[in-house]
Amino acid sequence: MFAGRASLLFIGCFVAIATGCAPAIGDSCTTTTDCSVNGDRICDRASPGGYCTVGGCEADTCPDGARCVEFRFDPSRLATRWCMARCSSSRDCRKGDGYRCLEASEIAGTDDETLARVLDDGKESAGFCAQPAAQ
Repeated sequence: MFAGRASLLFIGCFVAIATGCAPAIGDSCTTTTDCSVNGDRICDRASPGGYCTVGGCEADTCPDGARCVEFRFDPSRLATRWCMARCSSSRDCRKGDGYRCLEASEIAGTDDETLARVLDDGKESAGFCAQPAAQ
């Protein structure tokens, strides 16, 4: 009887540890399985240190702690949408790879046109963790 309880306790602890350490949007990665073994997140390896994300998001559909950001939205055929880690200051962003808390208006092209917008309702000026453009 004790062995049965010990086995259940072990299984319960394993499940708690496994689910408690799930990677979040914005975490570093080298492969997609670093972000999710379920295949519901990908590793954007074009971002420094990798960036766990979800592609093709819609407004208010990103996991907790993330927001849907659309990049290069004009013309619309060039648009891409990604879940980006939410932040209120750069302290909320991953350290060591140059990520900062930015607003969409800070992602600008060569002609100072805005290249990003937050799609979540009422969050146009909300922050997300990204790398600033090279100066």
